[in-house]
Formats: sequence, structure tokens, C-alpha cells
Amino acid sequence: MIEAQVYAAKRILVVGAHAFDAEVIAGPLAFVAAARGAEVTFLHLTMGEQGHRCLAPPLYAEQKRGEASAAAERLGISWRSLDLPDGFLPNDDATALAVCDVLRELKPEVVITHWQGSWHKDHRAASELTKTAVFYAALPTLERALPVHSPALLLFGENWEDDEGFVPTHLVDVTEGFAPWREAAEKYELARGLSSFPYMDYYASLYRLRGCIRGTTYAQAFMSTSNSWNAGAGLFAPPVGSGAR
Repeated sequence: MIEAQVYAAKRILVVGAHAFDAEVIAGPLAFVAAARGAEVTFLHLTMGEQGHRCLAPPLYAEQKRGEASAAAERLGISWRSLDLPDGFLPNDDATALAVCDVLRELKPEVVITHWQGSWHKDHRAASELTKTAVFYAALPTLERALPVHSPALLLFGENWEDDEGFVPTHLVDVTEGFAPWREAAEKYELARGLSSFPYMDYYASLYRLRGCIRGTTYAQAFMSTSNSWNAGAGLFAPPVGSGAR
């Protein structure tokens, strides 16, 4: 069962396009996993600095760094950012290699990111970058500063902007993490009314809905694909002797 595998992991990495994305696709899960002893890290590819009605992007980026720190502290996790440009997240090999280096450094057993079916270009890029980075991290012929690492599990989280083709394949009980997640998410002005979209109402209701189906109070939905992981060989591990193609 995926739930048992996730909560047995020692290290988990959640990759979000913008600060606040990781919190909504895996925030409640992150709290539960961290409370059970996992080292959980949120990687914000950008700070999402273009999203304020009044503040200039550099000022909002600084504000969001403070918000991300406060949210991470409440969840009991770590965070870092690549500080790439919001709205212009590059889906290229250089960026995928930067994420690959984080994977090889942190050595997560579980990686969670956006589902690819999104109308938001940065979210689509984050999904593709993460998949490519997982491949690069496991590629034994790719020489980087750190040795190869292949996570055991790649999951795609649920986000209201990424719902095209999203079909939940796993429901994970996150009841213990719901209240801490709400407190963590509300560290962000975005959750407190900056946006016209009612983030907290939406995600609180979504987690409750998934919990009803799971048979718990709250749950989060995740998707995996048939070719996204191999429990024995690791994610995207090339067959022995196949060479890189």
C-alpha cells in the first residue's frame, strides 16, 4: 500500500513550482511523515513573486521567503528554493540538472510533484523537470558532484490548477496533519485573502472529500503512472547494458 510506503520513508522531497504549491499538494502528508521521523524537504522552484496585486516582485519574493520559513517550521520540515523566475520557469536540461543535484544530495525515497495536466505553464514545467531530474539522478553514466540516487516512488499531487487528466490512484490518510497544515498555510498572505480564489475553503473541502472516500477524516489524493516507478530497480532506472538513449 502506498500509504505505508510513504510513511515508512526516511526522506521525502516535494517539488513545487511556486512557494505555496508544495504546501497544498503535500502539506498535510508532510506533517504526518515528519512527525513519524522522516526528513521532509520542500523545494520551491520559484517563490511565486509575480502574484501580488501591490508589491513589486522582489518585495513579494522576500515576503514569501518569510512565509515559507514560517510554514515549514509549523510543519516540522525543511525548505529551499532555486529562486528561478516566476512565470518563466525554464523547462530545460540545465534546470533539470539543478533538481537532479538536489535529489542526489538529499537522497529522498519518495518524490512528490505536480501532475502534468495543468493550464499553468510553470506547473507543467515543474512536473516535467522533476521527471527528467529523477531520470538524470539515477543515470550511472551522468557524472555530477554527487553519486547516483534513484527514489523508490514518484507521486503527483492534487492541485486545483492541475486537474486535466488527474485520476487519483492513491488516497493517503492525513488526518493528523490537517490542523497543522491549516496553520502553516495561513502563514501565507495568499491563503488569507490575497487571491480571489478561496484556497483554504477549497483545499479543506477537498481533503475532507478524499477522506470520506478513504474512510478517514481527511486524506490527500495522489497519482502514479504505470511507467513512473519500479520498486525493485528504482525510478526510471535504465536496463543494465542498455546505454543512454
